[in-house]
Amino acid sequence: MKKATILFLFILLIGNASFVSAQIPNQKELNEIQETNPSVFIHIVTPEVAKAVKKEHGEQVKWKTEGITKISVHNDHTVKPLRRWYEVSMKVAIQEPNSNEKHTDLVISKIITKEDLMKMKQVEDVDAFVTVLEYEHNVK
Repeated sequence: MKKATILFLFILLIGNASFVSAQIPNQKELNEIQETNPSVFIHIVTPEVAKAVKKEHGEQVKWKTEGITKISVHNDHTVKPLRRWYEVSMKVAIQEPNSNEKHTDLVISKIITKEDLMKMKQVEDVDAFVTVLEYEHNVK
């Protein structure tokens, strides 16, 4: 009887123990979720910003980016499929060709990614569609 009780307790303890093995996610899963730094957005919007700067100040203007002031993600849930875009506010330093004086302008751009263009059935052979929404002169 004593052996049966010990065997029963042993089975009870072993049966209730949980054996867990930790699994390390593979590298592909780790690469799918990434954060990005603002320099990626600067590279994406720079061609359209260059066009806007030249339109506002002429072809001979000298300019350079001063950095991104705001990045926002917009989701439009009122339509199917969901529409998503990014708005990037970027400051640019402007120097007119005939002057040594510099000032700062603010350019607000809209980025629609290729994935979202495909969802909207506006497939283009581009990685992202960029437009300049607003151009503000002489901001601080």
